[in-house]
Parts: sequence; C-alpha cells; structure tokens
Amino acid sequence: MNSEAMLLADTFQKVRDLTKWYFSLLKDADPYMQWETNGKKLNSAAWLAGHLVWSEDFLIVKATGGKGVDIPWLEHYKIGGEGSLHEEKPDMKTLLTSLKAVHENATSHLLSLNNENLNEDNPLGFGFGGVKTKRMMIQHAIRHEAMHAGHLSWLCKINGVESI
Repeated sequence: MNSEAMLLADTFQKVRDLTKWYFSLLKDADPYMQWETNGKKLNSAAWLAGHLVWSEDFLIVKATGGKGVDIPWLEHYKIGGEGSLHEEKPDMKTLLTSLKAVHENATSHLLSLNNENLNEDNPLGFGFGGVKTKRMMIQHAIRHEAMHAGHLSWLCKINGVESI
C-alpha cells in the first residue's frame, strides 16, 4: 500500500473523527436551525452534513477518478449551494449514515492510489492555485472538512453545548 495515500487517508480520518464528535455534541440541537448573525443566515448542522457527504464524494472520489456513491439528493449540497435542505428534509441519521457510506468508499478508493496517480491532473479539471493534481484535491478535502468542523464548533457554542 502507498505510504503517502495512507498518510492522506489517516489525516482525513483524524479530521472526520473531529467532525463526528461535533455532530455527536449537537445531537439534542435542532439540526435544521439556521442561526442568523448580522443579517446573514448560517448553514444548519443538517446542511453541513449533506455538504460534507457531497464534498468527500466529489473531492476524494470523483476528482481522483473513482466511482461515487449513488445518493439521489447529493448534488443539492454541492459547492455554491444556498444552504437550503432538499425537499425530503433528511433526518440526521440518514445524513450521518450517508456520510459514513461515502467515507468508507472514499477511504477505500484513496488507499488504492499510488504516487503516479496522485501526481496526475484530476479528471474534473478543478484546481486550487493553479494546481490540479489528484493529490491537491485530497489535500483540499482535508482542509475543507476541517473548516466545516470549525463551523460545527460554532454551532455547539450557539446552541449552548460545551465542547472544549
């Protein structure tokens, strides 16, 4: 197994563990509540869960040439989404189960990549700072999830949930 792919998978797992912890702390909070500050609505915990399902499928699986998980509502939570929930308004159990399924698929796919694969441009042509490698997409997935874990920590504070 490729040691770099293992390191990337392990790093993403550490971030995911933090994300899961924040979601567990919010279990008694209203997952659909969109708090507002300075006239701006914040994303709900449910929307963040859906978005993280989409982003891992997009950034780690599809952007590195893998086969994504078939979830009918997934594209509703893509980049640039306005923060609304799709019509079925999924419960947190459904969202977190989907998050787990996508994560298992993404981890398996990520661990199948070698250094040559990681150096290739991603098939979506998407990039950051002019870098379009599959490695960059995985690195961005890690920082993207960490950023949203921070949003979940704010939702804990707003909901009066002690986290740290």
